[in-house]
Amino acid sequence: MEKMEHIRGKILEGEQVVLDPVDGYLACHEHKGKKTYYGYFEMASENLRILNHEVCYRLILADGRKGNVYTEIVPSNAQGKSVAEFHVSGGFKK
Repeated sequence: MEKMEHIRGKILEGEQVVLDPVDGYLACHEHKGKKTYYGYFEMASENLRILNHEVCYRLILADGRKGNVYTEIVPSNAQGKSVAEFHVSGGFKK
């Protein structure tokens, strides 16, 4: 299993902030020299209803990294919460 990095940031659709703050985890898998980033964050299910798995969002991390992400919402073990799993399309830019 890959080591996951704790991240903080926000999710935007276009120029509009849709989730702030995002507090989650990010991992990277490298295969044949190419890095693939993915991760997850958990929050109230009601807050995550705004995310659509068909929409490409912009994840902006507190350290300045930015990347395009697609999300998938799955149930959490905690009552009233869900988990947004995401993968980064095209990597991160500073």
